[in-house]
Amino acid sequence: MAYINPLHPPVPSSVHSSYTALAGACSAYQPPFAQALPPTHRRLPQAPSSKVPTSRRSPACPAVTFDLYGAPSHGLGVPMCELLARSGGALERMLVGANDGVGAQMSGSFGFRRVNLKILWPGYEHLDRTYPLDIHTPAGPLTRGPLAVQVARAFARFIEELQSYSPAQHGASWRFGNGGIGFNRLMLSALWNVHDDVWLAEVIVDFR
Repeated sequence: MAYINPLHPPVPSSVHSSYTALAGACSAYQPPFAQALPPTHRRLPQAPSSKVPTSRRSPACPAVTFDLYGAPSHGLGVPMCELLARSGGALERMLVGANDGVGAQMSGSFGFRRVNLKILWPGYEHLDRTYPLDIHTPAGPLTRGPLAVQVARAFARFIEELQSYSPAQHGASWRFGNGGIGFNRLMLSALWNVHDDVWLAEVIVDFR
């Protein structure tokens, strides 16, 4: 799998802010966040299932986006395998706005200190999986870099847990392992607030 070296890419001025670049092109709250994808890439379908309540106790929080310095366009995401492989300093050079405080905006009006990441995967919907994300630390609200690492760890655990299961027929092209999708093909593009403390990830899968 080939992608731009995240440690030494050119840094065009157009990617200095991950928020203003997307504001005019799409919703600040829900996907799709990228206008177009390379032909070898597909978005992971993440439409909330019937198990996810549609009512809210608190207003929706703005989405948290993840962009790679030097990427050809916004919204293409950051390789999850790189998020887990890089140190803090390298992460700051790789991820746009890595030190931006995002925990406070994710807390919502109820002041959540932890939120839940629900992972919905085609063919595996019957295996309900939710992972907690700590959005506050002793030092204060979480920043974008450590949040991205938490999400990547959750997806790594998810794939490891589900590799022994076969997907339903409608999800055959999204199966894991042995010629299927591996963790190294996942790109984290954004997190968006479904309701209250429940969030979904906007994930792009490289099918090359």
